[in-house]
Amino acid sequence: MESTPPARITFRCVIIGLVLIPATTMFLISTEVMWQSGYPSILSLMYHVVFILFWLTLLNLFLKRYRPAWALSAGELLVIYTMLSISSALAGVDTLQGLIPVIMHPYHRYPLSGEYQDVLPHVPEWLIVRDRTALASAHGGQESIFDPRNFMPWLRPLAWWTAFVIALCAVMWGLNLLFRKQWTENEKLSYPILQVPMLLADTPMTLFRSRAFWFAFALASAISILNGLHVLYPAVPSIPIVQVADIQQYFPNRPWHDMGSMPVSFYPFAIGMCFFMPLDLAFSSWFFYMFWKLQRVGASYLVLHGVPGFPFVEEQVAGGYYALALIAIWFARHHIARTASILIGRNPEVVSPYERIESRLAAAFIGAGSLFLVWFCLRAGMSPGITVLFFVLYYMVSIGVTRIRAELGPPTVCTYGIAPHLQIIRLFGGSALTRANPANVAMFGLLAGICRTSRSHPMPHGLEGFRIAERLKLNNLHFLAAMWVAIGMGILCAFGSILFILNKYGASAQTLGAQELLGWESWSRVQMWMTSPERWSMAPILAIGTGILSVLGMTILRSSLSWWPFMPVGYVLSGVVGASMDLLWMSVFIAWLIKLSLLKYGGPKLYKTAVPFFIGLVLGDFMMGSFWNLYGTLFGVRVYHFWPY
Repeated sequence: MESTPPARITFRCVIIGLVLIPATTMFLISTEVMWQSGYPSILSLMYHVVFILFWLTLLNLFLKRYRPAWALSAGELLVIYTMLSISSALAGVDTLQGLIPVIMHPYHRYPLSGEYQDVLPHVPEWLIVRDRTALASAHGGQESIFDPRNFMPWLRPLAWWTAFVIALCAVMWGLNLLFRKQWTENEKLSYPILQVPMLLADTPMTLFRSRAFWFAFALASAISILNGLHVLYPAVPSIPIVQVADIQQYFPNRPWHDMGSMPVSFYPFAIGMCFFMPLDLAFSSWFFYMFWKLQRVGASYLVLHGVPGFPFVEEQVAGGYYALALIAIWFARHHIARTASILIGRNPEVVSPYERIESRLAAAFIGAGSLFLVWFCLRAGMSPGITVLFFVLYYMVSIGVTRIRAELGPPTVCTYGIAPHLQIIRLFGGSALTRANPANVAMFGLLAGICRTSRSHPMPHGLEGFRIAERLKLNNLHFLAAMWVAIGMGILCAFGSILFILNKYGASAQTLGAQELLGWESWSRVQMWMTSPERWSMAPILAIGTGILSVLGMTILRSSLSWWPFMPVGYVLSGVVGASMDLLWMSVFIAWLIKLSLLKYGGPKLYKTAVPFFIGLVLGDFMMGSFWNLYGTLFGVRVYHFWPY
């Protein structure tokens, strides 16, 4: 039984979170969609949320001194932080930002060029926008979303997609409740991402009294200030840290040129965040990044680059994610069996009242959410088998991403190219799926909007919220309620903010070209799969199997051999190109080397002394980076992009 009752979560902190969500979402959409001056939502630790938490912490210190009754507790600050993180993840570039262009693209392009004539008959009309007036406003801009002619055609599809996203989140939070105890209490995963917000909210004076913290804060800020002024006034010198060089350019000939882009960047915040990664996991991350590069070089040397897709890195990584999910389920099998026993009334040993409620909520969320998702896709015309397979693969990747965040804590996790619909196409072939049921392939175009990649995945933020509750002994049920309030408000604010920006400036505008690109990417693939699909091949399936066996093998070796240095999460994290390890490998390597040296020559004491310095790097970079984002948004000018490029 619980020895002490958990602390309550106050009504006022939830209200503060609700008040901040609309403004935070509008800033996020303006930054990522309109001005493209930064992409905070693709970071595991979203810098605009840390920016808000920093100022709330300073205000709270002032209140503690002069109005103690008004001051917020550390738990209240972190409830606000979690609510803003969840709502920002939903509004992020890889979630609802990707959904809006997908549902408005096909009927905008079809009257102009006649594209998608083979696709549109199989697209559910209740899930997309067809009204020409609303589409012209969203693409051309200079209109108001509050005009009923521009707003009303969106209501029906957005109502359906809101229900879909809520069901999607219900299953995520059910899985979080299922794995929470296993990962947090039994396996005691470290959750490195929470180091910065926990210290900032819980013990801020420990940081603010540290000279090392302020030195690192000033160093990172000074670099950002100088580079920001250089963008505004080119005569001001700069300190290049972002994509300083690309190693590929020094190898112009094959086979080494086929390693692909290998940019060298020195992100202060990334060095700070990677310092908190477990040492063996940090090593595995940069080691396997080199491994994937050498695999491409080897394929070129063996003249296999002529085989489309070889060496099928994305398929290998997809298999790795599936294996991570299977391993997580296997390690949690006793806990899952205990949960099942509680649900059927065979109470094992001593069961706390909260554990009983948690088990029932997990089953209700997973069950109800899954039933709605399957019904939704069946109503849209998908086949039952493909529907179930899609969501099984989707949630296996979700479990893998959440596990990586909880165990490794990388600055970002990218899964571009391993989305479930892409893997299903590779398993069965586009022509076979089209012949069997064209609606399956048509729905893949719509579902691509929410599963393109997992950089702004909501599920890890929910699990990290439960970890915060466990650390600060907060009431998990109250925290769960606060997170659901954030989900509801986050969805509404995301849709509203995106439509406001699109109708004001236009999706076809130069600065908003990425929105048009997201829609084109999804539907051009669908058209290709339906009209001129690639031939089915066994090679991608073998690559998926290779990824599964590699991760399973490394897990077995890791548990059997204490000296085995390679971790499977590093294998899956490092293989995907994009705003992930391609940009961060040097920062990971530097942080690993520094941490290794500190522990080897100074021991845990020196490591602990260095912690404020690396938190200072994170906060200094985040604070000035957020300032430049705000400056660019408010004044409509091009500013310094401290992340990602």
